[in-house]
Amino acid sequence: MKKHAKTIVMMLFIVVVLVGVYLALSRRNKEETSSDTQASKSVRDMTHTQKLIAEDAYKEYPSTPVQVLKYYNEITTCFYNEDYTEDELMALALMSRKMLDDELVANQTTDEFYAQLKKDIANLKLQGDYGTTIYNIDVTPSMDVDYYEHEGYECARLYDTFTLKQMVSGTIYYPVVRYIYVMRRDDMGHWKILGFKKMEEGAESASGTALPNIG
Repeated sequence: MKKHAKTIVMMLFIVVVLVGVYLALSRRNKEETSSDTQASKSVRDMTHTQKLIAEDAYKEYPSTPVQVLKYYNEITTCFYNEDYTEDELMALALMSRKMLDDELVANQTTDEFYAQLKKDIANLKLQGDYGTTIYNIDVTPSMDVDYYEHEGYECARLYDTFTLKQMVSGTIYYPVVRYIYVMRRDDMGHWKILGFKKMEEGAESASGTALPNIG
């Protein structure tokens, strides 16, 4: 009888231990799930600007002229289409500046670049009833990039077509602005923007700041 009672007590003890372990594991899994959910929500709540800035430290430099231009366009779109803090705008500006050739960078100090960028953004936001935004950007397909050699450097010529969006006197318009870019491959093998010009104007830019404009 005593032996039977001992067995029952032992079995109850094992059951209690197992239940305790189960509850502890369940609580931990719930906390981890809750933590993962919070992290996912935080990422979902980030603006595109914040995501680009967060990913910048881990992103490999784009390997082709088209990829460089597409990434440059992502940053440019953030300039005109999103809200951001002063620090976030500076971070975006530095990211875009890293994609410019040293020769183009030398034309402006970082402070001058940033000041001009802010003017460009403010100017576009004053156009139209509620400002002007970037609606769409088309980049030259890879097969149509014009590669050539100049002064011992590999160079590439390609195009961007910006479709902007603005409202004027209650009517929505979609102005189109086209740019030609020249890129040069540096000693690291990275394609950098050497220069660009607005096709309608034919005047090459020396600043490398935000491009879209309709004036």
